[in-house]
Amino acid sequence: MNYLASGRTARLWKARWHSMTDTPAAYLRTSLEDFNRAHGLADQSQSISNQRKVILEYVQHNPEFSEVQIREFIDDGLTGTNTDRPQFQAMIEAARRGEVKCIIVKDLSRFGRNYLDVGDYLEHIFPFLGVRVIAVNDGYDSKQYEGKTGGMDIAFRNFMYENYSRDLSIKVRSAMHSRMKKGRFVNHVPYGYQKAPGDKHLMVPDPNTAPIVREIFQSIIRGKSTSQIAKELNTRGVLTPLAYKQHRLKPACQNRELMWSHITVLNILKNDKYTGVMTNHTRESRYMRDKNQRRVPREEWIITENTHEALVTKEEFDAAHAMIREVKRPERKSPPACDTVFYCGHCGRKLRKSHGLDTYFACDTQLYQENATCSNIRWSKTDLEAVMLPVYKAQLYLLGERAKELALQGDGHPNENWPEMVGKIDREIAACQAQKVQYYEAYRNGDLDRGAFVEQKAALAIRIEHLQGERTEIELKRQAQRTQIEARESAKRELSQYLYATHLDGALLTESMYQAIDRVKVFSNERIEIRWKFEDLFAGQGYRERKAV
Repeated sequence: MNYLASGRTARLWKARWHSMTDTPAAYLRTSLEDFNRAHGLADQSQSISNQRKVILEYVQHNPEFSEVQIREFIDDGLTGTNTDRPQFQAMIEAARRGEVKCIIVKDLSRFGRNYLDVGDYLEHIFPFLGVRVIAVNDGYDSKQYEGKTGGMDIAFRNFMYENYSRDLSIKVRSAMHSRMKKGRFVNHVPYGYQKAPGDKHLMVPDPNTAPIVREIFQSIIRGKSTSQIAKELNTRGVLTPLAYKQHRLKPACQNRELMWSHITVLNILKNDKYTGVMTNHTRESRYMRDKNQRRVPREEWIITENTHEALVTKEEFDAAHAMIREVKRPERKSPPACDTVFYCGHCGRKLRKSHGLDTYFACDTQLYQENATCSNIRWSKTDLEAVMLPVYKAQLYLLGERAKELALQGDGHPNENWPEMVGKIDREIAACQAQKVQYYEAYRNGDLDRGAFVEQKAALAIRIEHLQGERTEIELKRQAQRTQIEARESAKRELSQYLYATHLDGALLTESMYQAIDRVKVFSNERIEIRWKFEDLFAGQGYRERKAV
């Protein structure tokens, strides 16, 4: 999104601004912690519209931004305790490409609430990229801190933002725990239920899907298997829980490829919420929307009876569980690589392995869907390897050729002239700064009139700006060269992991082949596609036969 700021001195400042930068950016963010679940946004000053208003007023009152398009990056409802936010990362990428040279935020807490991360961006990343940062309400402009840190005030302010976020997360979780203890609903609505009109924390039966849930329980009690139930539901075209959810949210975007499986049916049969019980606090995290969650011991679960209308009785739930064949799972071991790389080329499901005179691979989709294309997939391991091994040997030859190319490129030591080039520019900048002082002293002593002083000062400012741009360009080229050298050395190390296989044969060669395979797509028309783990080693080298058929 772009908007314009206007002003009287537009042409003068616009010309000066465009000599420094491309489009400035405005970053706006709200987080889940900013919201009160019952009343919406707890602090309206943090809303996207308010942040936009503050930034727009700022640029309108600063002539250097006159008639310059401001590019917006918005993360709505994302936590500030880490920087893993789509629009924030998109803004950083734009800065790396040189498309953004100035970022404006309402305050520094919009960047994030982890003061170490924010400090790293303010003091290291943005200065390296040549990006100016303005936090309107904090009165912060990185242009005023060139060559030094933002001081204790900025560091303390960021520290307080992080503590505020942590305190707010604790308060929000406390409110959620209170609702859990009352038996209120705080998670996703399970299939068969919907939110009650007027009370989003209460579940009521969904007239469209509740009968399906009851039917599943009755079918298992009558002796049908979970696979049989899944196949019947697919034959009738009943939407899966995920497809039904997509249908309700966006009817035009319904994914009709989703199928019922015995796992989908089993998950419904194991959900005790269908008996009117509310089970909460089975997982927890350090703060809101933290991706790293841990399982909570069962004795710490919050279980409340009779919180909503049951779809099945406790007796029916127990009877259904008694009919489920419980298989004692052996101690989990990592399966061999040859059992994990084969996938159906039609539906994407991992192929099931079966044993006979040979090991065979087939797709389970045929168990849940009539006349599935996948039903024609049945390959023996011997036949698959007979196709794959010659292709692997050809790939090893290409890897050898790639290794020779890298060897001819040499070790690629960094350009030793970089420090000298940067030092020369720094000395010239220092000379310009000294010249500015001399002009000022001459003006103060009356040896230079005001017009000449302003003209010389402006010329030196433009020269310094140009030199700083050259310095930034050199640093970027220096970093690009380092990155290229590191990538080349990394490719050499990775190649060495595979080239040893050129001296192998028999079972050892086959084993190394499976270690080098990312996945194999198997199709019903006796066609396979192999994706290798080392494909990136050929990036940009003109090798097109990386997928073998």
